Amino acid sequence: MNRRLVLTSLLVASFLLVSSIALAPYFSANVVRAQQGQDQGQDQGQDQGQDQGQDQGQDQGQDQQQDQQQDQQQDQQQDQQQDQGQGKVKHVTLIASEKEVEVAPDNALHPGGITYNAYTFNGTIPAPVISINQGDTLNITLKNEGKTIHSLDFHAGYGPGKALSGSVKPGESKTWSLTGEFPGVFIYHCGADGLNGIWEHISNGMYGGIVVHPTNEEKAKEFYVVFSELYNNADKGPFVGTNGSAGSFDIGKFITKNPDLVMTNGMAHKYVPAVGEVNKLELNKNAELFKVKPGELTRWYIVNAGPNDGVSFHFISGMITVKDGTNQANNGLGTQDINDETWWIPPAAGSVIESTFPDPGVYVGVDHAMADVVKGGAFAVVAMENSTATDHPTGTCVAPAGSESVVCEEGAAAEAPAGEASEQASASEDGANDNNNNGNDNNNGNDGDGQTEVTQNATMLNTSASSGNATGNASATTGNMTGNMAGNSTMGN
Repeated sequence: MNRRLVLTSLLVASFLLVSSIALAPYFSANVVRAQQGQDQGQDQGQDQGQDQGQDQGQDQGQDQQQDQQQDQQQDQQQDQQQDQGQGKVKHVTLIASEKEVEVAPDNALHPGGITYNAYTFNGTIPAPVISINQGDTLNITLKNEGKTIHSLDFHAGYGPGKALSGSVKPGESKTWSLTGEFPGVFIYHCGADGLNGIWEHISNGMYGGIVVHPTNEEKAKEFYVVFSELYNNADKGPFVGTNGSAGSFDIGKFITKNPDLVMTNGMAHKYVPAVGEVNKLELNKNAELFKVKPGELTRWYIVNAGPNDGVSFHFISGMITVKDGTNQANNGLGTQDINDETWWIPPAAGSVIESTFPDPGVYVGVDHAMADVVKGGAFAVVAMENSTATDHPTGTCVAPAGSESVVCEEGAAAEAPAGEASEQASASEDGANDNNNNGNDNNNGNDGDGQTEVTQNATMLNTSASSGNATGNASATTGNMTGNMAGNSTMGN
């Protein structure tokens, strides 16, 4: 019994030993494979994690690069928009009315002076010069406080809905917008009732200028001068005048192109005190003179309202450079003529004239058609060392590039607080301040994102010289516009 038990135990032990020896490689291999599987899994997991991390890093890097590129593109677009002059929203109100105005001073040519039943914007001839920057949006309100249908045609507007107001009946108003797309100086004028009567409305004084400053404008002292013709049924000619009667439009003189006066800013010889060196002829004892510093760059916005004849513009003793149209990039004025003597400005056009007056003394801007000089088309410029940046004759300064204001208010304009459309330039000499409250009731809401709005009732005071402004004397234009005109008294007969 004990032998069998011992033998059985030995057999079992032998079996187990043999089995363990036989199965050891199998289990070892499986363990190795399992360990290898775990190692491979870890390696794959690490590799995948690394790959995913690298992919995520690359994706994030690409996204950041794309974001940076987009930001750069947006910045470039904004810079381009700024370069192209996309700017502020501004407002101006122009009030149409009829008014009796003085168009020639009392002198030998026009005994007793001459008054005229004019059509005006804001009470003056010409209407005020409006100034915006290239890219600005200008909201224009036309209020008709006159007795007939009026309208506006802005030559700076590009497209019928921007250039033209359409007819506005008495007692009505209308607001529309234009964008200053192209730099330069442009005329605006009344279009009457869909062109019906436009010739009379322009002849009667309904015109002005709008300056669109380019984005790269060079700084200069700037002036606004409008040449125009007057056809007066009460004017009997030189040395006779009107015998105190206020005249009106003469269709016969208009058709035959025979104006009685050639005016600068609404008056014949407004800026010429006298002519003659030996035999002097006083023309305007209240004349204001244009003043500049010798060697200073000056810029003249010369508008020819016509309505019929051109202006052969010339500075006696000076040279002119003409900056009309635009450059190819449309961010500056084009250059048409450099250091030349005379430039032709056709009716209903404006030219930007730059000039430097080299020496102290008197220079004279003229329409070099001599009949037009006799009729009033001239102005005196004095180059003097004590000239200042703000000593313009009344109504001739231009709001500079970058200004919040659309009109130059001879030291009186103040900027509106940020976010307010509150700036109100005072109205015309006859009390048009009373009309300011309702001047912009019909604004068409072109606020723009983040754009500043400026509202003004544009004004130009068409008055005689005031204290503090230089007045001329009989010798102011000596040597340049000489001659004894008294001998021509027969011209009036």
